[in-house]
Parts: sequence; structure tokens; C-alpha cells
Amino acid sequence: MSTDDESSKLQAEAQASNSDADQQNQVPFPDILSREDEIIQYIKDKATKETLKSLAPLLEKLEEAVKQQQQITPSQPSTTSVINYDEQLKNLQEISKEKVKAQEIKVAERLSKLQAKLANIRK
Repeated sequence: MSTDDESSKLQAEAQASNSDADQQNQVPFPDILSREDEIIQYIKDKATKETLKSLAPLLEKLEEAVKQQQQITPSQPSTTSVINYDEQLKNLQEISKEKVKAQEIKVAERLSKLQAKLANIRK
């Protein structure tokens, strides 16, 4: 029976140590964890606001530069776009002429081959 007493004491100690471990695994600040999402969102909002504050002067300078660039360049694109259009049209016409010539050459070669075959058949 001494072994039964010893085993029951060991079981009681194991249960006590398990309950101590369970208490240690429990979160000591459940209130903080329940508000974790709120805290994260607050930090994100603050970081976003600070970033925008630091970028505001740079954005203003960029907008000014864009306005200045638009004031300088409106007269130039109208002439270059016409030239580009005319050049593109000429290039396309040349390319299409070359393609037509290449097709004509292929057709002529096929026709000559067919005529040669027909001549061989007649002989």
C-alpha cells in the first residue's frame, strides 16, 4: 500500500504543477490583448499622418514643377505630333509596299514552279 500512497502523492503533485502551469500560460493582461487591433490601427493612423505631413512640401514642389512644365511644353507637341504622324504614315506605306513586293515575288516563284511541273508532265 505504500506504493499506492506514493503514486497518489505523485499524481496530486503533478496535478498541482499542471494547474500552476495553466495559470502561468494565461495572459496576465487580457484587456490589452482585446484592444490589440485598436492599438495597431491607432499606430498605423499616426504613422500615416506623420508620413503625409513630411511628404506635403515635396508634393507641393512636384505640383509646381508639373505646372511649370505644362506651361513650357504646350506649343511644342502640336508640331511634333504632326511630324510624327506624317513620318509614321510614310514608314507604314513603305513597309506595306515592301510586303506587297515580297508577296508578289513568292507568287511569281510558285507560278514558275507550277509551270515547270506542268511542262514536265506534258513531256
